[in-house]
Amino acid sequence: MRDRRRKEIANYIARRRSATMEELRDAFHVSMNTIRSDVAFLAETGAVEKVYGGVRSAAQQEVPLFTLRTGLRSEAKLAIARAAAELIEDGDTLFVDAGTTTMHVLDLLPAEKHVAVITGNLHVITRAADKPNVDLIVLPGTLNRRTNSLADVSTLEFLGRYHFIKALLGATGLSGDGKLNVSSYLEYEIKRLAVQQSEQRLLLCDASKFGGTGLMSYAALSDIHRLITDTSCPRELKDLCQRCGTELILAQ
Repeated sequence: MRDRRRKEIANYIARRRSATMEELRDAFHVSMNTIRSDVAFLAETGAVEKVYGGVRSAAQQEVPLFTLRTGLRSEAKLAIARAAAELIEDGDTLFVDAGTTTMHVLDLLPAEKHVAVITGNLHVITRAADKPNVDLIVLPGTLNRRTNSLADVSTLEFLGRYHFIKALLGATGLSGDGKLNVSSYLEYEIKRLAVQQSEQRLLLCDASKFGGTGLMSYAALSDIHRLITDTSCPRELKDLCQRCGTELILAQ
């Protein structure tokens, strides 16, 4: 109940850009002490910023439109997706994240492999119709045209019912200290939950993402079992993987 309320408060503030503490108290029918606690938690995650008398939505990093990002470093993304597909085994249950690299994995999966896929990635959902060996579970939500995926508050409750053998994850950026960054609170919650619900976590991330920042960090590189990136991977990222105990796969 508390977690759901906090997600709804974050969405409420994001829609309105700002709100007073009294407004939040009345809108969610809780005490002022409860609202103060919720706002303090959201401020710690970076979802909101406290201001005098209330709170405002944190400035979000602008994410380029999906159609624009699809064409960037396309060869590297395909190589990374192909390397990820080779790690998938018959009978795996997969979480496939939103993103312009994860979207290709299903296309490159051998037809004879039987897997279950849980995703809100619209490209994956569409392509699964042509793959009889893929059992598809579609996450609920509204369409986000910047990520070409389905997501809203209801996604989290639905996603929490499932356990994954492998989670195929993306990130807005991978900072030098090993933090996996995203640009919105909802992305943060979905990816964080996918990490918690999975046995093996694979990060599909081209080398241009290294050094990138974001609004929030949903996990650390040390939480990732395998990082799959391209051959332009810098020396600093190789050293970071070694320190974090993360297997590094360079896709050819």
